[in-house]
Amino acid sequence: MPASLKKQFKTEFAVEMTCQSCVDDITTVLQAFPDINHFEVDLSDQRVTIEGTALPSKISRALKDSGRTVIVRGQGVADETQGHSGAAVCIFDIYGEDPTQQMPKGKSGLARFVQIDQDTCLIDLTVEGLEPGKHGVHIHECGDVSRGWLSTGDHFNPTGVDHGDECTGHLGDLGNLTVDNNGWGDLVVESERIKVWDIIGRSMVITKHEDDLGRGLQQQSKWDGNSGPGILCGIIARSAGAFENMKKICACNGNTLWEEARLVQDNRVSN
Repeated sequence: MPASLKKQFKTEFAVEMTCQSCVDDITTVLQAFPDINHFEVDLSDQRVTIEGTALPSKISRALKDSGRTVIVRGQGVADETQGHSGAAVCIFDIYGEDPTQQMPKGKSGLARFVQIDQDTCLIDLTVEGLEPGKHGVHIHECGDVSRGWLSTGDHFNPTGVDHGDECTGHLGDLGNLTVDNNGWGDLVVESERIKVWDIIGRSMVITKHEDDLGRGLQQQSKWDGNSGPGILCGIIARSAGAFENMKKICACNGNTLWEEARLVQDNRVSN
């Protein structure tokens, strides 16, 4: 998003913290952003809430660079009386090409979309259990997952351009998701091209390989970035907005989907 376009974001992050020293470190990171109007760091809840024109993707990266686990828990408008213009969610529940194939244990994914206003859509995507490295992320034109990702159609491309990055390529091109050595990865994007009302009912696919963003020499690069077959996919559905529904995975302990996923991952690593 151009620096000249100043929108007031409100973003809530779950940030790994253990002591007051962590709070001090995070405070120092956030104070370096002149375009953050207000922030709160809650040690007991391991929660950081930020308001201002600073891009959530940049804040997320800065917090991660401090060596902590960071998960976007909610996104919305700073002025809650304005509401938002729509929200959607995609739960990745199809693995590979066979929709009847059970998702392998430890693999999961969730994408959330919040239309802040008519111009800006905030997108955050989190996955667990994938191979380390970069994986392409795309919105496909169809919501048909009867044959897994194979029946989702082409990348969503209403303007008829070649494949590329999230700024110049297909409308459904979202670049790459980077997965760390523990199989955990996320992506935060602000988009002026994607509108929630245009993508509800379509599908989202994460690919096996890195997307070359249309810069490869082969013709395939102009089609799908040589990103290979899909490994996770799901249908984009209308949802409650950020802070309205934390999408609990377990009614017993009240953990959100990604709090639960992190616990699963930590247990697997420790064992």
